Formats: sequence, structure tokens, C-alpha cells
Amino acid sequence: MDGTTVRPRRDEYPALTRAAVVEAARRLFAEKGFFQTTVQEIAKLSRVSPATVYAQCGGKQGLLRALMDDWTRASMAERDQREPLTGADASLVLRALAAAYLHITEEWGDVIQVVIDVAPHDDESRAVLATAHKRHHHSLAAICRHLEDIGALRDGVDARSATRIITYYYGLNGLLRTREVFGWSLERSNEWLLTQVTAAVLRPPST
Repeated sequence: MDGTTVRPRRDEYPALTRAAVVEAARRLFAEKGFFQTTVQEIAKLSRVSPATVYAQCGGKQGLLRALMDDWTRASMAERDQREPLTGADASLVLRALAAAYLHITEEWGDVIQVVIDVAPHDDESRAVLATAHKRHHHSLAAICRHLEDIGALRDGVDARSATRIITYYYGLNGLLRTREVFGWSLERSNEWLLTQVTAAVLRPPST
């Protein structure tokens, strides 16, 4: 015996059940919409009882909040390429930031859209979206302060205004909006947004 403690299988069941319910809710919310999805449908897809959906996840609102938490905790500063986001090459900082936006949208775009669609009609979901905006702003503002500190921002643009400009183009769902408007892929949408942000925020290279 090596002294390692092995968890009984019954102790793992609640976590596995909750994960199955959350995944089922995510699929149904994306396919049918939040309001059109019922707890009974979530229960059926995840092969549990409706009572379990409420007990494990707090019903539809609890499931939406769980999905939002998973999405917003995948922050730009913690996900991909932390080192380039704090590097001395401003163009690489913005490219790393754009890559993080693309990665998060590819992974969480369905959840982002559900939260945005639901928020105007539901107070609790509106609070969820406000939290998402707050977390996004906190991460982005730190990156823009770094750009200001290394003297990379163009004349008339400080860290605060750079944060606003990038939020205007990207925000929580800029890639989704750009794809919808132009019919482009997420990759092409990202390159276009990166070009706009670079021109608006960074000091032009000296000739």
C-alpha cells in the first residue's frame, strides 16, 4: 500500500452528474434558446430526474450562472500566452490578445450568445452579464495599462481610452457580431478586428 487515499465511486457521482447536467443544458440552450428549454428536457438529455437538476444545479438559472462562470473565468490574462500579453512588443501584445479573444469565442461562443440573448428579459441573467462585463474590463484594463507603460499607445490615447476602444471592437461578443454582419469565419473576423484595433490604439511605427 502506498498510502494514497482512493475516493469511493459514490463520492464522484455528484460531480459527474452535475457535469452531465451542465453539458446537457449548454447544448439545449444553444439549440433551442434558454426560454424555450425546459428542465424536463435537460433532465431527459442528461438522464437524471428534474428534481436532480434543481438539487445539483439550481434549475435553469443556476445552470446559466454555472456556464457563465466557466466562460468568464477563462480570462484573457490567464488563458493563452500570458508572456506575450506582458511583453515589450506592442504588436505582439495585441496579436496575443486577439488570439485569446478568438480562443474564448471558439470555446464559449454559444454560451456568450445565450447570456446576451437572455439578459434583456431576465433580471438574474442581466446580473450575470454585468459580472461578465466587469471581469472582461478588469482583464483588458490591465493589458492596456501595460501598453501605456511601455509607451506603445498613439498620441491622445491613454490606457482608459484604449480599453474603451478595444471593448468597442471586441467586447464580449465582437467576433460573433462581426461574423454575423459580414458572413466571415471567426478567423477572418478576428484579423479584421485586430487591424482596426491596431490602427486605433497603437503608435504608428516610425519611418
